[in-house]
Amino acid sequence: MKRKTGSLILFISKAILFITIVAVFVVGQRIFYEDTTYYFRGNFVVILLYMASIYLISRIYNGFNFGNVNLQEIVLSWALCLIGANLFQYLVLSLLYEGMLNVLGFAIIFAAQVILVVPMSIAINRIYYRMNPVQKSAIIYGAKGKLDEYCSIIMMQRDKYRVDHVVSQSESTNRLLDTIDRAESVFFLNVDEQKQDWLFEYCYLHNKHTYIIPTFSSILVNTAKTKWLSNTPVFSLKNPEPDMGTQLFKRLMDIVFAVIGILLTGLLMLGVAIAIRMHDKHPAIYKQTRVTKGRKLFTLYKFRSMRPDAEDDGVARLAALDDDRITPIGSFMRKTRIDELPQLFNVLAGSMSIVGPRPERPEIAEQYEEIYPTFAFRTKVKAGLTGFAQVYGRYNTSPEEKLFLDIMYIETFSILEDIKLIMQTVKVIFQGSSTEGIYGNGSTAMWK
Repeated sequence: MKRKTGSLILFISKAILFITIVAVFVVGQRIFYEDTTYYFRGNFVVILLYMASIYLISRIYNGFNFGNVNLQEIVLSWALCLIGANLFQYLVLSLLYEGMLNVLGFAIIFAAQVILVVPMSIAINRIYYRMNPVQKSAIIYGAKGKLDEYCSIIMMQRDKYRVDHVVSQSESTNRLLDTIDRAESVFFLNVDEQKQDWLFEYCYLHNKHTYIIPTFSSILVNTAKTKWLSNTPVFSLKNPEPDMGTQLFKRLMDIVFAVIGILLTGLLMLGVAIAIRMHDKHPAIYKQTRVTKGRKLFTLYKFRSMRPDAEDDGVARLAALDDDRITPIGSFMRKTRIDELPQLFNVLAGSMSIVGPRPERPEIAEQYEEIYPTFAFRTKVKAGLTGFAQVYGRYNTSPEEKLFLDIMYIETFSILEDIKLIMQTVKVIFQGSSTEGIYGNGSTAMWK
């Protein structure tokens, strides 16, 4: 009952936030753009359109995802959401008015919305944690391989989980069931499938929050379609190769986004190239051989962010935290992802896509595949500028986790998902943690 009451209070709080944002727009439109107001039905359509754009964009940027992301990310999500929705509405009203409106009014509307969103987000965040106290949690593991890493990740969520028990699957049945009884949330890591099944059943029967760290096979099963053989259900694994029409549409979308990106950032790219050249008198563009769909090799272009002698020893080496090979200009470019802009020309040429697994260097890919043979599955689709691993992971995310994220993208691919990822990439640019280097001076990402 308490959980249902808490959910209702949270829903009402989020609804008030949503209504407040829309109300500020309505009042602002009346004050600054009185000429664009219409009779009841016309205004109703305009307001409904604004509500729809706010809702859809907030879903893409997880603006209502209180408790699952930190408060700073929530505020950033709403800032981007309001920019997108207000820009869209500005263009709509300008078209209806048959002339570009004064942008100052929308700037004031945006500022007022942000001023209200920040304290309201803080209040809703507090309500969430008051209604959802820290859960007593347990970890049941099979192999110890990544136990410490996942324990650290779970324990970092100290506002949500308190790990009281870490138990091996080899413990007695009574010990395992007693551990589950004492916990509210149970995490399973590399537990044998047969044992995991009956432990799942026990958790389900006793209403425990159950989490499983995914394996490659579990990702494939999760995206499988259910079919029936007579009265027996079976899972049909998807074919990651989209139909010809979808491929053509994706290619057309790549060309459109690449051309728009080049036009919008052309002057910026020119300025960056001049700045790099003036800094050390060496070429601004760095070329690398990378692997794409079907294991084909291509030349990738990016702005050089390191010293010219960064890899004179011939060893392929990822950037580390505080890497002294990175130039001052390079450090800024990496944080803002400006160094990746020349890859828009790779997309235009067809060697890359806007969305897809990031292309690896052949020598690094070979090292990964020796440890993770399924790493080669990433080459089932064309390499991309952004994707699941870039939006939901970091530069220093381990190769295995990046592989899982890339496989999830391949298995759940859709044009709408691509558009969503492109929009979410904008938010990632403002999150510095997404570009953190690896720890130490490893030649690849095998540092974990």
